Amino acid sequence: MQNSRRKISIYYLILLFSIFINYAYAQTDFSFENISQIGLPVVSITTVNNEEPTCEYVDHPEGSMGQGITNATKVPCRIIITNKDKNVIYDSGEYEKNISGATIKINGNSSAYHDNKPYKIKLQVKEDLLSRGNKKYKDKEWRLLKDARTLNTMIGLKMNELIGLPWTPSYMPCNVFINNDYRGCYLLIESVKRNSDCRLDVDENTGFIVERDAYWWNEDVYFATDYFSSKLHYRYTWKYPDEDDVTEEQTLYAQTYINQVEKSIEEENYNQYIDVNSFVSWLLAHDMMGTWDSGGSNLFLMKYDNTTSTLLQMANMWDFDTIFWMDKGSFSRYHTGQFDFYFPSLLNNKNKTFLHTYKEKWEEVKNIIPQQIIQFITDFANSEEGIALQISREYYTKRWNKQLNTVEEDVNAMIDWFTYHIPLLNTAIENISEEANDIETIKYDNLYSMPIYDLQGKRLYSTKRGINIVDGKKVMIK
Repeated sequence: MQNSRRKISIYYLILLFSIFINYAYAQTDFSFENISQIGLPVVSITTVNNEEPTCEYVDHPEGSMGQGITNATKVPCRIIITNKDKNVIYDSGEYEKNISGATIKINGNSSAYHDNKPYKIKLQVKEDLLSRGNKKYKDKEWRLLKDARTLNTMIGLKMNELIGLPWTPSYMPCNVFINNDYRGCYLLIESVKRNSDCRLDVDENTGFIVERDAYWWNEDVYFATDYFSSKLHYRYTWKYPDEDDVTEEQTLYAQTYINQVEKSIEEENYNQYIDVNSFVSWLLAHDMMGTWDSGGSNLFLMKYDNTTSTLLQMANMWDFDTIFWMDKGSFSRYHTGQFDFYFPSLLNNKNKTFLHTYKEKWEEVKNIIPQQIIQFITDFANSEEGIALQISREYYTKRWNKQLNTVEEDVNAMIDWFTYHIPLLNTAIENISEEANDIETIKYDNLYSMPIYDLQGKRLYSTKRGINIVDGKKVMIK
């Protein structure tokens, strides 16, 4: 750990010099010429008639959660990507439907409420915007995430890869212009979708990918299952097939199978219906990263086909905005909040397959993955790309008048997290009891309807699991 900090300190001296040279420019000069000199690829988007993508902001309906957007305009555009040497590595051409160009629209939910927006790009002709030199990576759908402002997404996706989930999206830090206006540093990243060669692999005809979605109320097509009688907060929305293409038969199959999964958890024979290892890996990754937002985080599930020989799997992780938010040594809220997903029911099940697999997986990875992530992010911070990202952050702070951590601060905070969190988490995992919980358990349709307390009697202003006092008795919210 100390060696990693020493390396970062050396890097930081180099970085200070680079920032000093660029600082004067960062005050006022957001020109393409100046931003190109930083060293990150530049994504330049020019819309037809310089039209700005727009959206309307909406609050959740009664009984649901979240803030979202609607009526996002899909604007035709041309996209040019230049590398650090200012050479053009991609040019979509002017927009012509199904022939050239692309469309861009604002994407996301609460993340779209800020001045600089996340975007979804759809090319008219498939291409690999990450220039990996293999036609299998060509696709029409790409995302521009604001996540280059922190290292969270890079860390989260590295965790996704190391823990062994089915697919890890590839990305590229870049600077973005829209209509010659500098918008800041972004991650250009693959979108979550089916591609048997290089994204999520499900059968083209009978497989499915769905999201357990807190923002289902903002989608046109969704379905409910029997998990919690009210189902106020979550539904399932479609990633594959696309909601415009999904049939009633496909919806019925996915809904019926997930209902069977939920029933099997109650009946303690769930390992006949879910891929236990993928569920364990997904949860353990979030436990290691201390994820707080279990409601808004993207939760994708997939099944290869509609035969009895394949099981429901957890797909890739995606949303990492709130990693490292829990107290060190605490589980993620997915681990403890039955309101949010199946994991507490699986951990506390009389069928111990999930719990035993969780503990076995932990023993396998606890001394390896945290060190690999520290090495990965330390190497990035010392790379030309990492230094260029830090300089880009300086421009970002001036462009949007918002302060960001330095890359060094992000890396050292992450090192501190793993240094102290992993030993404490190890103790917490060792202390997970295999005995049934001796506190009475109940389920409520709406957890907002009553006060919730922790084991010390402190009021909790959240929806995570806790103790409620009902008629003088302790009752565990599940």
